[in-house]
Amino acid sequence: MKKVSLLLLICLSIFSSSFSQSDIGVVKKIQGLLVFTDNEPIANYIVYGEISIGVAESSDPELQVNRGQYQTIRDYFIKKARLSNSQADGIILTLVNNGIDKAVIIKFKDGEQNTNQARVNKYQGIAIFNDCEPLKKYEYLGSVKSLMSFGSGQYQPVRDNLIRKIKKEYKNADGLILKLVAGGADLADAILIKE
Repeated sequence: MKKVSLLLLICLSIFSSSFSQSDIGVVKKIQGLLVFTDNEPIANYIVYGEISIGVAESSDPELQVNRGQYQTIRDYFIKKARLSNSQADGIILTLVNNGIDKAVIIKFKDGEQNTNQARVNKYQGIAIFNDCEPLKKYEYLGSVKSLMSFGSGQYQPVRDNLIRKIKKEYKNADGLILKLVAGGADLADAILIKE
């Protein structure tokens, strides 16, 4: 009887955790591609290729002027992915502070549903929604602004700075929606995701 109860408890915990949607985001299509940053598509996909760039080695004038700011890097990868493969559905970005950023070009397998949904990453207990919104309803708690200097506008330091501010000013927040703007003030909305 104890084994059956334990097995039932394990099955229930697996079932409930697999259907928890507080860490699922609905990803936005930008310039015709779904962009996955700090999240992973939940639908099955095929990798079509990879693009990488280090800002210091780039000859692209836009990248040089904006010094690795998120929106500029993202738009650069979208443009290159479109040129590389017109059949692509999306890109998965990996951004490394002062390192080599990369985009994996993907195509969803035939028949896949929910291709615009992704499991978001959590940092310091905060779910990060970048270029996406939570699938579940949420309560808006307030916004914070990053005051990082122009030369420090790379993704990871800005994200981490906004997480610290959210944790300090909105202690019950369990998520943030990033609003990153090249050449402008980066913002994050502190949210409480409803279960």
